Amino acid sequence: MNPRARLLTSSLLASRLLGGPTLGEPIRSPGLDYTLGDPGRPAEVPTLLIAVFDNSGSVASPAGSDPLSNRFAEVAEAFRVVARKGARHELGMVLHFDTPTSGDVGPVPITRRGLLTLRAGLRVPPDGAGSSELAPSLRRAVEIAEAYPDHAATLVVLSDYLLFDPELDQVLGELASFPGDVHAVILGTRMPAGVLDQRITVTSIGHDDPPGAVARALFASLTTHRPGSRPTANDTPHRRSLSIPQRTSRAVRGESHGDA
Repeated sequence: MNPRARLLTSSLLASRLLGGPTLGEPIRSPGLDYTLGDPGRPAEVPTLLIAVFDNSGSVASPAGSDPLSNRFAEVAEAFRVVARKGARHELGMVLHFDTPTSGDVGPVPITRRGLLTLRAGLRVPPDGAGSSELAPSLRRAVEIAEAYPDHAATLVVLSDYLLFDPELDQVLGELASFPGDVHAVILGTRMPAGVLDQRITVTSIGHDDPPGAVARALFASLTTHRPGSRPTANDTPHRRSLSIPQRTSRAVRGESHGDA
């Protein structure tokens, strides 16, 4: 891991990727022009998926990477597709960077009934502070995973990764050491090589990605252990190379810099 690696400032996602819930309100499914495919059959082992959301200004503000919070609508769609053929031993949970908040829900079965609980957490928590620190939610996710040792755990962190954790190298090390699979869904930024450990699966989502990009990323993690799952054509998660940009303006530590 390279402590000197730097990140680009987040960029706006195209309007077609965005939804329209207001602060603290549950998401409502928009008309969809994408499909996710066949979620397959329930996993043969107990599973636990924890989705963690960054609601900081660089993500949720008018100039952020997802100012209208469509990441929530797309995550809800991925949960919904799996819940149609879900089982009680497949658990889902929603956390936010500001944990504990009223938006933290689960673990609950990813079933039609459990979906109602999960959807309640898919919003910007009204009691959240918009933190850019990953550590609180990451450590809570580790606690939950350790409380379910018989479940194959997957952690999906949806963030622009412009983080302000004081001990950032330590936090990123803890992320890589999560007791299960880790999927970093990077919103609106291109991350240089060496910032995230090679054990972490990375999906970068930018302004030119089509509707459903976030949903497809989560769907991939939700169906990792489900036999017979088949994504719809062109719905494979979009993974990009982590090339070092020619111009950087904001460090992963939240510090300001001039031209690279």
